[in-house]
Amino acid sequence: MLSVHKLTKRYGESMAIQNISFCVKTGEIVGLIGHNGCGKSTTMNIITGYLNASEGTVLVDGEDHVEQAKSVRKKIGYLPEIPALYLEMTVEEQLAFACELKGIKNKKGEITRACQKADVQNVGGRLIRNLSKGYRQRIGLAQAFLGNPPLLILDEPSSGLDPYQNVEMRDILKEASKEQAILLSSHVLSEISVICNRVVILSNGQLVADDTPAGLKESLRQPDRFYVIGEGRMEEFQKVAQESGWLSDIQVRRWERPGAFRAEFQSEEKDVAAKVLCILKKAGVSLIQLGVNLPDLEESYFHLTKDQRYDTRI
Repeated sequence: MLSVHKLTKRYGESMAIQNISFCVKTGEIVGLIGHNGCGKSTTMNIITGYLNASEGTVLVDGEDHVEQAKSVRKKIGYLPEIPALYLEMTVEEQLAFACELKGIKNKKGEITRACQKADVQNVGGRLIRNLSKGYRQRIGLAQAFLGNPPLLILDEPSSGLDPYQNVEMRDILKEASKEQAILLSSHVLSEISVICNRVVILSNGQLVADDTPAGLKESLRQPDRFYVIGEGRMEEFQKVAQESGWLSDIQVRRWERPGAFRAEFQSEEKDVAAKVLCILKKAGVSLIQLGVNLPDLEESYFHLTKDQRYDTRI
């Protein structure tokens, strides 16, 4: 649905983004992440037609966003970080106005459909000024749904939402992705790892990763690094593990269950599981879980973008 190929944007001698390429298919939610100044907003602004690229192409449903600009814009629903809403309008008035701007003829039917998708049908007659941050975000999303565009571009859709509202927004987007392609940016990496099929990471204006959350973790897995979750005497386990000589770089901390702990360690032993079980038995600790230690999305992100946030090119 969306194909970005070798996208480059220059401002004089400064390079905002360089050779950015990725795609988003119908049925996918792709997260676009990176540190402030990495080029996320520039990339999204070019895709939506707000900025022109210095080089490269953007295709939406096979159409060039420059040569077929009018047709392409009808295929994109956009939610900025701060939704463009008139606070003195009611929700229905705001969406009717948006329908006029988009040239949508069947206003009533389209507003009803968009409100149902964004789950705001119960506030149609209320002033936007009197609605919470969560509802305003969803009204902005309903506005993006108008016209049933095949591509949604969402800039920080969960910004300022409480945990309940985050879950509601996540469910709405997962349902929408069954029929649409979704590209969203966010600084909330835990949300990205839960909702996105793929993650595109930018750093210093360049693409440094394009993979599934699981693929990113696996690609950055440290060799011979494992973890064990046990229940019992944490200090005794640590003592026995260190004395055994089988494990090294042991890091132990309390776990979420009362009386339990998680230990991360490195081992070059061929039969790690058997060695760990021996240590647990000697320490009088019950095994809850044992496995390979994979970095989470946050650790992967820091690894890929470290020490590049302050490059003066951006």
